[in-house]
Amino acid sequence: MLPLTPVPPQTAGERALFAELARWDRGGAVRGAVVASLPVVDGPMERRISDAVLFVPEGVAVVRVAEVRQGGVVTATPEGSWTIGPGAGPGEVLHIAGGGSTPLDGLMRAGMDAAVRLRRAGLEPGRIARLTVLVGDLTGLVPADGDLGDGDQVALLESRSLLLGISRAARYAGVDNPRLWTTADVRAALSALGYEGRGPTVEELNGEGFPYSPYVLRRRELLAPAAMAASAAGASQAAPPAPSTPAPPPAVPAPTPARAPGGPLVDPVAAAAVAAAAIRADEEAAARAAAAGLAPAPDGPLAPPSAPSAAPVPPPAAPATARFDAPAVQSGAAVPAPAPAPAPEQPADHTGGLGGLFADDPTGPPGGGWPHAVPAAPAAPPPAPLAGPRDRPPSDRRRLALLAVAGLVVVAVLVGLVVGLTGGGDGDAAAQEPPAPTSAPATPTATGPTPGATSVQDGRTYVLQQVQTADTCLGNAYGDVATFFESTDCAGLARALWSTDVEGRDVVVSVSTVDMGDAAAARQLRALADTNGSGNVSDLLREGVRYPGGPGELSGAEYASSVAGTVVTIVESSWVDGGDGDTADLDVVAGTGLALPMPEPSAG
Repeated sequence: MLPLTPVPPQTAGERALFAELARWDRGGAVRGAVVASLPVVDGPMERRISDAVLFVPEGVAVVRVAEVRQGGVVTATPEGSWTIGPGAGPGEVLHIAGGGSTPLDGLMRAGMDAAVRLRRAGLEPGRIARLTVLVGDLTGLVPADGDLGDGDQVALLESRSLLLGISRAARYAGVDNPRLWTTADVRAALSALGYEGRGPTVEELNGEGFPYSPYVLRRRELLAPAAMAASAAGASQAAPPAPSTPAPPPAVPAPTPARAPGGPLVDPVAAAAVAAAAIRADEEAAARAAAAGLAPAPDGPLAPPSAPSAAPVPPPAAPATARFDAPAVQSGAAVPAPAPAPAPEQPADHTGGLGGLFADDPTGPPGGGWPHAVPAAPAAPPPAPLAGPRDRPPSDRRRLALLAVAGLVVVAVLVGLVVGLTGGGDGDAAAQEPPAPTSAPATPTATGPTPGATSVQDGRTYVLQQVQTADTCLGNAYGDVATFFESTDCAGLARALWSTDVEGRDVVVSVSTVDMGDAAAARQLRALADTNGSGNVSDLLREGVRYPGGPGELSGAEYASSVAGTVVTIVESSWVDGGDGDTADLDVVAGTGLALPMPEPSAG
């Protein structure tokens, strides 16, 4: 799960949601998805109708975080007001923060707005699901699975309910969707929806299950293979003098991807194959049209105003591509590059078609960008300079190696003579000489951050105040967790105290990483530590460690934890002054603290 907050969340409900998502591991370990904070307001009062956009490989959903001040079981219905009561069944009318008793009408308008923006930018969104996340002192939901039908999903701010809501939204969005969303599609869509700041990298999106593509493939013509075949046939009929190029079409006999009845599967390999087939078909159709002297199909989003050499493109289609920002331009503008395939000319910054994890950083030089086209480089001049200068060096290298070895032998002899002359017959002194060089490698214990180091997470700066490592957890825990370590000791422990502030108020963040040496034991430890009243790993303040300006203990701390393989990370955040405050802020800090750098849990 990759949460994106270009600006800090503005409501307590948003902060609670993104804090929960920050606890989930990156990638597909919990759920591969991207949730971007993109609020949408409506009317003169600027009421929130949606708070975020959810991207999964199967499709898109708009998300509304509804804060509820009442307590009890919420009964949600597709029509009419929602209710809340002590149990299932009718109760009093639900009151949502900001007004209203149901968010469905606003979410419907937000979904339509997202579809319009995406289509205006040349992207085909498919079916857009709608997900409502209820935040508050709620004890249940009716219906239990939160499925209201027609793409409306409801979930509580709880991991199981939230995962179920995301999965059902993905299933709805994936119906009749012939192609998964790719890395370039997501970046272009974020730009079209007004995302500001640094967008997700290709590597991050690929890690969330989005197949890599240097092209924006959410194009209407690429999502309709039958339409592509028809356009290719029409082009060949309109151009009888060009029968010399019918050979390539058999290379794309079946660009239509197979689709499971319940929606497409998240299969990057299959998606990449489908993308390659569609791209080849598009290239061939464009090549035939160009050979026949016809103008390319007047597709607004696909035709950036970069006017090729001699192409009569008079249709006054609106240049929707101009709405793309930098990341989308790099992704979307690459599509027309294959059109002049027969021509030998290539852009100066062509990368040979590798791209993805092997491409240059898209944030690099202004003239750079992602690779534009995947066609294999045509007959280019052979790189002779790589072979020429390497004819004679082998013998030279052997000669230099022999000279170097001889020099080392001479140095060793001289050192031996010096040691013999200075050591004399003093056997004790000679015996004490060797330990001197062995003391130098004793410094590699500092394998992580040291006090004074800083780390910026989600726009907030954290300063490392104290750090300690140990090779045992015995004596470094309390409660049931201490009892657990008596029977199953850890392989290593690292603990640290970080400091930061929230709106000028100082916060202390305690981070403990425990290496259990076994994934099953790590999961058991996390489950035990997550249980209220079960104790915990002792934070450094509890062990008596202090730092200037820091508190004597954690007071009213918020908690977060995660497990990755054999390592468990436990975070507690507390106000330094120990006073009352917004626990949602501390909760966000605790969730962010899971990403703070730590030394390897090993012997101190």
